[in-house]
Amino acid sequence: MRILFEVHHPAHIHFFKFIIQGLQNQEHSCRVVGRDRDVMKRLLESYPWINSEQSTAASAGKRNRFPIVELPKRHWLVAKQIRRFKPDLVLSLMGSYSQSARLLGVPSWIFTDSEFQSFNHRIAHPFASRIYTPNCFYKELGPKQIRYNSYHELTFLHQNHFKPDPGILSELGGVQENGYILLRLSAWDTLHDVKHQGLADATPKLVEDLAQRFPLFIVPEGGKLPPEWEQYRFPAPPEKLHDALAFARLVVTEGASTASEATCLGTPVVYVNSTDERGYLVDQQGRYGLPLCFSSAEGVSQAVETLLQTPFDSQDREKQRSQICEDHQDLAQYVVEQVNEFSNQLHQSDEQRSA
Repeated sequence: MRILFEVHHPAHIHFFKFIIQGLQNQEHSCRVVGRDRDVMKRLLESYPWINSEQSTAASAGKRNRFPIVELPKRHWLVAKQIRRFKPDLVLSLMGSYSQSARLLGVPSWIFTDSEFQSFNHRIAHPFASRIYTPNCFYKELGPKQIRYNSYHELTFLHQNHFKPDPGILSELGGVQENGYILLRLSAWDTLHDVKHQGLADATPKLVEDLAQRFPLFIVPEGGKLPPEWEQYRFPAPPEKLHDALAFARLVVTEGASTASEATCLGTPVVYVNSTDERGYLVDQQGRYGLPLCFSSAEGVSQAVETLLQTPFDSQDREKQRSQICEDHQDLAQYVVEQVNEFSNQLHQSDEQRSA
């Protein structure tokens, strides 16, 4: 079977990479259509098993809060890939361009875990064949919705697929395990970021305080940092970020995905974002005590201090990670099984038509 994966954010590459590997190991033909962005090109190049084409749409590499100009051009580019590759199935996260698959008569599956993306749900879900969500997703999406017992981040961070590389400690300048802090800053430049914020004006003071306690590495979405913070820029390639998350003493993040990633790796994490709550973060905090979630910077410094004062070692980290993996499905394996089942159904339908 031929499967096209539409990705338009670096996190989408991580979500699909082991799904693609598993499908290709079973003789399925896969292709990724991604944006022509530096970090996405770098990620795709770092996974040699991924057959990909990077397409450039207007404003794809710039600040793009209202992607009205890009949207029709991106649809056209995705449609062209569907016509060229002739997939039997299109998979995507959020499904922003599922209309192209529907127009060309190709089934499409959407994977989403963000309840607050109501606009995207309205424009994408009517055109999807299936909509997959975690069990902890608190919205009901109708008869197309299929729930699974996992978190999105376990497609690539489950113990079946990911073993943190301690070599990252050398790449970060010889830091010690549990001896540094990661700060993930969001770009705040997309439609769903309108009227929302994270650390905001509290960021400079927090950067100063963290840097006085431990070696600090800042990971800015979009790549931009004030000149005075360049000394803290994360120096390793983007595909090494999860290795760094896995050995950090603390993660502070404005990004929900990073908060979940750190939690799944057993690393203490503080999440700051004023957008609506995500079911998976609520579930993680209730079941595992992390991440600590804040809708503004108020209280963040105290939470950071509490976590840094709480005894923590590698056994604590491994215990939490193992428990999360034990409690949840290997999502990559689950998706591969779902595609195989769909492939068998197509094959049976073809045989019946031929009889």
